Amino acid sequence: MPLFTVTMKTGRTADEKKAISRAIHAASVKAGYPEDDMFQRFLCLEPDDLKVDLNYPGLPKPRTEKMLMIEVLVSSGTDTARKTRLLATLVEALADAGTDPNDVMVFFGEIDRASSSFGGGRLAPPVATT
Repeated sequence: MPLFTVTMKTGRTADEKKAISRAIHAASVKAGYPEDDMFQRFLCLEPDDLKVDLNYPGLPKPRTEKMLMIEVLVSSGTDTARKTRLLATLVEALADAGTDPNDVMVFFGEIDRASSSFGGGRLAPPVATT
């Protein structure tokens, strides 16, 4: 965990999506998640299917067509410091990959480990504290 859902408008190349994926994974590892903890999905929507205010909340410039809406599902009880660290590393890594920080929206959600399975019909293991 975390599970990243990246929503964007259609038209991105495979190379762009790979760069975004690599940046997200690098940010996750830098924020303290294990290297093999990689769960991402990409949703590409037609422009008419993704409506976002371009300036909310008082951004210094409007969002562009390259805007990313990233939902990050983490374990219940993930502390604010870890979320803040992950947010900062996400924005930094995505900027290094060519995405303007103004175009990065991130929303955290929490799920109890007993409400998820990573496969094999087993509930998710307890959160590692290292």
